[in-house]
Amino acid sequence: MTLYTIMSSLGMEFDAIWQAILFILGGLGIFLFGIHMMGSSLKELAGDKLRVIIQKSTSTPIMGMIMGFLVTMLTQSSSTTSAIAVGLVGAGLMTFGQSIGVLLGANIGGTVLPLLMAAMPSYIKPVVAVGLVFVGASMIFFFKKEKVHQAGSVILGFGLIFLGLSLIDTSFEYIQETQADMINQLFTNLSSVPELGVLVGILFTVIVQSSAATIGIVQGLFATGSLQLSGALALMLGANLGTTITAIIACLGSSRTAKKVAFANMLIKAFGVVVFTIIFRFAFYPLMEIIDKSLFANDMNNPLIISFGHIGFNLINSFALLALIKPFIKVCDKIIPEITEKSIEDSLLDYTLIKKSPQLALSFVKKAIDYMGEEVENYTVIAKTYAFSRDDSLIDLGIEYERTINCLDKRIHDYLIKLTIQNIDSKSSTLISKYLDLIKDFERVGDHCTNLFEFFHDRYEKDMHLSDDGTQDLDSMFSTVETMVKNTVLAVKNWDSNLALETIPLEDETDNLEEALRERHVHRVESGVCSFINTEHYVEILSNLERMGDHLKNVLDSIVTVEYCKNDEFHH
Repeated sequence: MTLYTIMSSLGMEFDAIWQAILFILGGLGIFLFGIHMMGSSLKELAGDKLRVIIQKSTSTPIMGMIMGFLVTMLTQSSSTTSAIAVGLVGAGLMTFGQSIGVLLGANIGGTVLPLLMAAMPSYIKPVVAVGLVFVGASMIFFFKKEKVHQAGSVILGFGLIFLGLSLIDTSFEYIQETQADMINQLFTNLSSVPELGVLVGILFTVIVQSSAATIGIVQGLFATGSLQLSGALALMLGANLGTTITAIIACLGSSRTAKKVAFANMLIKAFGVVVFTIIFRFAFYPLMEIIDKSLFANDMNNPLIISFGHIGFNLINSFALLALIKPFIKVCDKIIPEITEKSIEDSLLDYTLIKKSPQLALSFVKKAIDYMGEEVENYTVIAKTYAFSRDDSLIDLGIEYERTINCLDKRIHDYLIKLTIQNIDSKSSTLISKYLDLIKDFERVGDHCTNLFEFFHDRYEKDMHLSDDGTQDLDSMFSTVETMVKNTVLAVKNWDSNLALETIPLEDETDNLEEALRERHVHRVESGVCSFINTEHYVEILSNLERMGDHLKNVLDSIVTVEYCKNDEFHH
């Protein structure tokens, strides 16, 4: 039974065209709601791990491309994946270069749903839609487990997608049957002027914020014969460019780098749309000849033609830009150059990430701790430099390092405390406890560096100098601690338990050195090699270096703790 028959039986002959338009709008609403429900439920099933997986699995452009494709396959929304990429870059958890691969993969993944829509015959869609809606609703209302509810929402959303499409397709069939002349006239310009079709596709997709919805409607129009192939392909190209608006909205109020990701996403699509529009303008008829001789020779209005065009566009565009990714990044850097972003310690004042994704927030904390470790290592190096050569310019630099380390300690601590009130699992809670201890030990190492600066500054002011033996002994102690700091920071960055185990014995070495060098110092004083006054602070200097080793060992112990190392989920 067609929509025309249904409307006639209801006495709607005179205003049936308006009823059909309402059916189309209603079908579009059901379709969009279905996509939203399915994508949101899939993200709930995946939890916060979805963002963490993306962040951890994009080390190379090709890996980012694969991950972008897979995530978009799950969420059925390239816009969602693009928005996640913008968020990760904005939080400093992904580089701009890594995000390009994710965007390219998301573009390919976004072709799957239109392919499914086109592959399913129109007479089967209502049957599948009703079946999926029934199964999904039953899982939601007749089961108590949350995971079952979420899975039911995914199935229900998928059913609503096809239910909305069925309503749209049926309505278009009716309009084509009754208003063929008007439809042909309306879409003539879209077929003859591809640029106009691209513009209409952009505007419509910006309004509905779903390229899948636009392409679904285009496939329906094409299947009924209302829209010629050239106009349908032009609308498809416009839909691909229009969908980038979601990532642009997602980056508003974010960092400059995040804005660059959204711009790059738009530039990727724009590049392909311009190239393919030119191709369609000058090579459309050869393209038609290829289709005439293909599998669609006897079915020139098969919606799969549009779907395959959509897939071909994104495959060619994505792999072409993957091959040109380095010059593409340079172009983006030229158009939107980097500026100094707010520091990591300032970024830790932003608590929005804690509520959005506690797991991702923990990854952000790990990045801040890595940065804190680098600052501690740098502070240790300049403290050693100042110990053996007076350079008062290092004093101001040391004060800045001390301020940064103390600020990071306080803000990371506050950030972690905020995280403890979120709904987190026991493993994450253990991780937070470890992080709290770790930053305190790093902060104490920084305090001892400050003490060393003060001791040597006082010695320089009093014109006191170490003996050759004292200088040599102190250099060996400093070198041991410096090696321990360097290895500890590297072990924390990579969460390398093997390096941690190799470095821990250096703490015993600092203990032994401190004891031996103290005795050598006493012997030099007793033998008259140096005066007691000239060795002021020497024992305190040795003691501070030894205590630095103690705190570094605490950090290393955290890495090799059994329950910490055995869980990959802790390795953010």
